[in-house]
Amino acid sequence: MHHKRLMMQIFLLLFWLIALVTSAIGADEPDLSPVIFAPEIISTDLDEGCGSFGPDGKSFYFVRRGAYTTSPPVSIICFSDFRDGTWSHPEVAIFSGMYLDGSPYFSPDGKRLYFGSKRPTQSNPGGRDWNIWFVEKTDAGWSKPKEIGSPINTAKNDTNPAVAADGTMYFASDRDGAPGYFHIYRARLTNEKYEQPEKLGPEVNSGDADINPYISPDQKFLIFASYRKDTLAGGGNHYDRADLYVSVNRDGHWTPARHLEHGINTSASEGNPTMSPDGKWFYFTSERSQFEVPMKERLTTAAWQDRQRGIGNGVGNIYRISAGALEFTR
Repeated sequence: MHHKRLMMQIFLLLFWLIALVTSAIGADEPDLSPVIFAPEIISTDLDEGCGSFGPDGKSFYFVRRGAYTTSPPVSIICFSDFRDGTWSHPEVAIFSGMYLDGSPYFSPDGKRLYFGSKRPTQSNPGGRDWNIWFVEKTDAGWSKPKEIGSPINTAKNDTNPAVAADGTMYFASDRDGAPGYFHIYRARLTNEKYEQPEKLGPEVNSGDADINPYISPDQKFLIFASYRKDTLAGGGNHYDRADLYVSVNRDGHWTPARHLEHGINTSASEGNPTMSPDGKWFYFTSERSQFEVPMKERLTTAAWQDRQRGIGNGVGNIYRISAGALEFTR
């Protein structure tokens, strides 16, 4: 009897040690599932997306859009600051709120914030196309907005700026096609002036439209959204939407873009990728919702109202996932 009791005690001890080790290993492994970023503060029942962090990770600029289908919807740039362990309730940026603004993007040093806007330009005061603008950090806050100018801005649509540490700009433009059929371009900065933009190759530009570039400061990887025929199936229906892809710069050449996994892409639309300044987290916009056809459970009037008023109502929200989900070494 004593021998049996001793064996049972040893078994329980081993079981406890195995559970402890397993728990410790699990704690070190990143959670490769997207989660809502700052729920009820930044991600709400409104339409949010297009985020970018300041270099200290304590300022977050993003876009809120009018959740309606008439065109153009209101689109404003908002910001939130991380204070006392939480994100502040967003306010409209001082340079936004009058025109159609979008896609804010911090320069890696934080001295400039670039964005797309349909506000009038000096060269084309009556134009309605997207152009790239920027504001500069001053002792008093942000400067007045300035146009990036040619050769980046043209009479066509030029938007979604993304800037590397050396000033190279990646952006989306429909300059070589029909309005709205965007592709990704790169313009190098030489002696404080931008060279003529070059369109990236088919490794990146292979969709009906390729938009929303995020470039790592060292230009080692490029994440972007693309409208591609092979990803348009959703819930038994085909509709125009984007998914997120990554391309890695290896020996000066971009690898063929790879469709992101780990729940980043869904049958809804995903886009507007960005990274935390420390490189540990990947952020993106998604229109995923609680509604599926057919629904798993019949919707009641109360359930319909509750879900429409909630975060997962199908308009844009911002999600984050461990950077390990990007699998750069593949």
